[in-house]
Amino acid sequence: VNINIINLFEETEESSSGLELLLPATSELVAGIFAFSIVFFFVWKWALPILSETLDQRANAIEGQISEAKNTKWEADKTKQKYDNLVSNADDQVKKILDEGKATAEKLKEGILDEARKEASDIVSKARSDSEAEKERISSEIKSEVADLSLAISEKVVSSMSKKDQKKLINEFIKDMESSD
Repeated sequence: VNINIINLFEETEESSSGLELLLPATSELVAGIFAFSIVFFFVWKWALPILSETLDQRANAIEGQISEAKNTKWEADKTKQKYDNLVSNADDQVKKILDEGKATAEKLKEGILDEARKEASDIVSKARSDSEAEKERISSEIKSEVADLSLAISEKVVSSMSKKDQKKLINEFIKDMESSD
């Protein structure tokens, strides 16, 4: 196999120069240029406009998709901002409602405490007046009992006194009554 390659290489060197190997024959060159020109003309005339139109349509479709994506992104950002505002407003409203609830609860608490204080004060006042009334009643009963006892003792003392002493005691009592008026 090595011998065949070497023989082929030697024959090539002997038959032509290096430049002739690279360039085709003139007839082949003219035929190739003519065939290329015909193919180029048909491609230029029919295939290139169709290809150009297809590429333009594809470019327009891509630009439309990009524009649509930008619009969708813009709408999504707008919607997101709207919902962020709603959430922020909802947080503010919740805080406001909680604050109002706390204030209302505090007012109710103060009202209930004031009412309880008033009721307690009324109960204490009533208890004091009831106590005073009971004290007066008991004092009156004690005075009545003391008066009854004094009368009974006086009757016993007077009954043991002589008539002359009794008259003297009555006269002194009348004088005391007259002088106190």
